[in-house]
Amino acid sequence: MQVKDKGLVLQSIKYADKKSIIKFFTKQHGVVTCLARISKSNSSKLKPSALMNMNLVEMEFILKQNKEIQILTEVNCLHIYTSIHKDIHKLHILQFINEVLAKTIKEQDAQSELFDFVWYSLVQLDEMSEAVANFHHYFLIELLPYFGFEPVNNYDSENKYFDCREGRFCGVEFPGPIGLNAYSSELLHQALSTDLLHLKLSNAQRTDFLDSILTYYRIHIPGFNELKCLEVLKEIASA
Repeated sequence: MQVKDKGLVLQSIKYADKKSIIKFFTKQHGVVTCLARISKSNSSKLKPSALMNMNLVEMEFILKQNKEIQILTEVNCLHIYTSIHKDIHKLHILQFINEVLAKTIKEQDAQSELFDFVWYSLVQLDEMSEAVANFHHYFLIELLPYFGFEPVNNYDSENKYFDCREGRFCGVEFPGPIGLNAYSSELLHQALSTDLLHLKLSNAQRTDFLDSILTYYRIHIPGFNELKCLEVLKEIASA
């Protein structure tokens, strides 16, 4: 059955001469893996430029039930990034989000609300003209509700320590990675209480907060291990 869908390119692996295995996150079909016969010819419906990681596309593919790999027949970019590939900070944030999504989105069922959030976020990143230093922190926080473990912001004088297992603040400081210390817990509370995109943070605070959120992800998502691009992103952010 030939189907059309909107998709985000998550991963592209060269399979053979002019063939690649492409993993998409799609609006109507969840995660879809396709075999693509790629060509640079003018008549080709599968050009390499359209299949770069994190491209926002419209795609057509032959869907066969109970098959792990589908056949990609056509793909076209629906949003051409205008600033991301010219801005090293945005580019590394995009690569970071790519790696996060590849480790978190596994379902083959439709997740249209999650898809729309990711799509809008990437367009937002591309169109932002102001500072984007907190964008990946913001994205990680906003992504959590779609996985069902959004942190509860019940911080007060009696609940000063964040419990990563329960996803809420409590009165006892648990050792990491089970819990966050007082400093990291207060930073998380601030981030959850305000407009995170415009929250003024030092480089040290951004690093601490990012490490805290990633710890929370590791507690709740099996296989969410170290991110390859994390250290480079931290270096770029502090430059």
